[in-house]
Amino acid sequence: MNDRHELYMMLQGDVTFSIEGRLYHLEPYDMLLISNQDIHCVMVNGEQAYERICIYFKPEYFQQFCTKKYNLLRLFEREKRLEDGYRIDHENVKRYELDKYFQQMQECYAANLPESGILLTSLLLKMLLEVNRAYDESRQLETEEEGNLTHSEKIDDIVRYISENLEEKITLDDLTKRFYLSKYYLCHEFKKVTGFTVFDYIRYKRILSAKTKFQNGQPINEVWRELGYEDYSNFYRTFKKITGMSPKEYLVSVSERKNEADKE
Repeated sequence: MNDRHELYMMLQGDVTFSIEGRLYHLEPYDMLLISNQDIHCVMVNGEQAYERICIYFKPEYFQQFCTKKYNLLRLFEREKRLEDGYRIDHENVKRYELDKYFQQMQECYAANLPESGILLTSLLLKMLLEVNRAYDESRQLETEEEGNLTHSEKIDDIVRYISENLEEKITLDDLTKRFYLSKYYLCHEFKKVTGFTVFDYIRYKRILSAKTKFQNGQPINEVWRELGYEDYSNFYRTFKKITGMSPKEYLVSVSERKNEADKE
């Protein structure tokens, strides 16, 4: 788990990518937009070589380039993408030359020149602008044809319900009654679509939410109670298992990143 947004492009292979309850059977040069709040995993099908390229970036840094009229990071906001999806098809990637931005950023990074940091920021800003345009066009096409996206409306509803009720105690009995499903079907379908068990998914979503709350300055005692944990020790164990650090260690890392950003 990290605190960065991700631009992902598949280069070759036979893979299925799961993001927030939606499965994408990717073709070469298909691109995915992955928020730091999204639970996702990749499933490699068969033994064909799998190659991809990813760009990670800190959303808080690029917030300064957003205006009231234009939100550069709008495509990483959960509310919009729950409805519209997460993929830009390979045709629009090529049409808007998004693959060339990946290549240029790789070359810039490898050059390691004094001005490389500025050039990388400039390239990523241009790329995000083109990503917004390409995404909008992809959505228009996918209203006519679903393309390589498959998903279950029931799982979409369950994922949305979990995300909106992280502070509540969520059990399998509650979910089966609310969504009129058998336990077997719910567990089997949820795992197949998301790549996670129901309980693992809930745990990951709560820790993602906790990280966001910490970044916004909320204290530890307030956060674990808001997220429905009965005691701090349970929250502590879960947080450390998923993030690799304790809540206090994570708060220190957040403070250090903010200090570094202020120096820049």
